[in-house]
Amino acid sequence: MLRLEHISVWYGKHEALHDVSFEAAAGRTTVILGANGAGKTTLLKTIGGLVRSRPGGRILFEGKLLEEVPPHRIVAYGIALVPEGRRLFGEMTVIDNLRLGAYIEHARANEEKQLERMLGLFPRLAERRNQLAKTMSGGEQQMLAIARALMSEPKILLLDEPSLGLSPRLVKDLFSVLRKITEGGQAVVLVEQNVHQSLRLADHVYVLENGYIVRSGSPAEIEEDKVIQQAYLGIEGERAMSAQYEAPITGGDFYNPTACNLTPQPAAAPKSGAQDAAKANGAANAGGFYNPFARSVPVKKGEAAQPAPRPAEKPKSGGGFVNPFARPGSDR
Repeated sequence: MLRLEHISVWYGKHEALHDVSFEAAAGRTTVILGANGAGKTTLLKTIGGLVRSRPGGRILFEGKLLEEVPPHRIVAYGIALVPEGRRLFGEMTVIDNLRLGAYIEHARANEEKQLERMLGLFPRLAERRNQLAKTMSGGEQQMLAIARALMSEPKILLLDEPSLGLSPRLVKDLFSVLRKITEGGQAVVLVEQNVHQSLRLADHVYVLENGYIVRSGSPAEIEEDKVIQQAYLGIEGERAMSAQYEAPITGGDFYNPTACNLTPQPAAAPKSGAQDAAKANGAANAGGFYNPFARSVPVKKGEAAQPAPRPAEKPKSGGGFVNPFARPGSDR
């Protein structure tokens, strides 16, 4: 249905996309994953005709070449883009925004039918049909942007970060609507950073990094990829963190898994009252950080640690924090 071949896009001296090729099949959901700045938005804008690729690449939609086609003709062919940031007409009502989505010739004939369908698919919009778009919440505006694009009866829908800036509850509602759209057979190309939700919708996934397509496959294959798990799903990172910070049994003592024990070195001859305090507390540690109230808790994996014996005498600190490296002052 939609195929990109060797697409490269430059902004001045910066290459945003490099030799990108991918396909989006009819009635399927294609997800593009990638970090900020990877080139995802540029990819969708290139398909929509808002950005032009360098010579040598091709964009084909149902056999038609799109490289030189103006954006309004691309919409007429059946490609609708929901841009990042929604781009609604804030001073117009919900109904007027929806009607503008049906401005192309073949959509005008079914405008009323499509309008009722959109209000049924998005009940919140039906409740606010006469409300100005700018006065609605972010989630409601996003639903309006998607409904406006669907009013043109597109064959393929391009969605750029639809959940950006939405609360978790609104994200859940949004993806519930997207699921209804995709289950109805609508072809979708989805750019999204909510990886877990996106993979539930996807039929095929591409991973974009620094303008390059670096991986592609089914959602199951992408989820099993260890690099993807660590970079986008957080699975490997969670496992590593769990293993690193697995707290041993310490008999009730506080355990800091990131702390290191500093072996006290022989103290030099004291020259001040502060150095006397440092020597008394084993503070001569070759410049390392010293906590005068900490106890060393030796730990071996699989063994219960024994609490270290308490010092025979606490430093004379008046209850305050002892800084063994401070200059001496008069006690008050």
